[in-house]
Amino acid sequence: MTELNAMPPFTAPQPGEPGRVVVSDAFDLLRSLAPESVDLVVTDPPYESLQIHRARGTTTRLTTNWFATVPNERLPELLREVYRALKPDRHFYLFCDEVTADVIKQQQNVGGPRLPNGARRCSCGFTYWKEILWAKTTLDGAKIRGGTGYHYRAASERILFFEKGKRALNDLGIPDVLMAPRAGVPGPAVKPSAILRTLIAQSTQPGELVVDPFCGSGVAGVEARKLERRFLLGDIDLAYLDPSLAKLAPNGAVVARASEVPPDPREPPDLEELVEGTAGDDELDAARACGWLDDDGAPCESLEKLLALRPKEREAAIRRALRIEAERAGEPSELRAWRAWALSGRRR
Repeated sequence: MTELNAMPPFTAPQPGEPGRVVVSDAFDLLRSLAPESVDLVVTDPPYESLQIHRARGTTTRLTTNWFATVPNERLPELLREVYRALKPDRHFYLFCDEVTADVIKQQQNVGGPRLPNGARRCSCGFTYWKEILWAKTTLDGAKIRGGTGYHYRAASERILFFEKGKRALNDLGIPDVLMAPRAGVPGPAVKPSAILRTLIAQSTQPGELVVDPFCGSGVAGVEARKLERRFLLGDIDLAYLDPSLAKLAPNGAVVARASEVPPDPREPPDLEELVEGTAGDDELDAARACGWLDDDGAPCESLEKLLALRPKEREAAIRRALRIEAERAGEPSELRAWRAWALSGRRR
């Protein structure tokens, strides 16, 4: 099993270069950027409140441990690093749900008196303007879809709008409710192209740099490129990356795997069964093929690291390990089925 696709230090694309995709922890990516070097940050972190829905089972989509979440206590660090990297007079858009929106406002002391223009100051230096709503529609856009939960179903998502300094939006006629259906591409929490296109077009000019440190499928880069903006995308896992961006990723990174047609998904057995040798022969062969067990059946370092994780963290780590493992010629069909499970989001 390969370790995390850790790549050497990177820099943002230069003028004339359309974009770059890197494998990186989001906080490391932001810290690597020069101060006041970015024109727009738009991102959708895997926020902690997803665990509420997972724990209660209020939605099948979110009860799957598709990815590890960012703890609430790290959100102030995220805002500080984005503020540092942004040029003066620039914007920041943060996708989240209403729970995380409340957490951020409390952390940033946004509950105080408003400024004369109606905005509010944040502790980190940003000016907070408002929540933009993404209203999730049916595919034809004719009506709002029923969403998750039980206390009036959540059919919208928040986009917190922050500003560093002052910059006018490019079109003052755009409303603060943006309507679009969910994206129809593989991956967790993929955002619609139309929403990202609007935000990028509103807050940048051609040639400016757009950064998404939690890029997922890379839709921000796809839309930035269409609008002739430069982009820098980062994620620790590029398995869901749009295939059109694959050539921009580092050599050796496993990218755009979700676009492949996988076999029927099958979840791996409990890791303890692999260690004890009580799993099926096909499962033990698959574990050896991906480097979890050596030829004698003893656990390798990669499996020991997974076993050391807390149960609630383990599934997301197993999925990610399988997604970023390079495919080998002649590998067992069982291993391909595990990888398909890791990509599918099917519940464990």
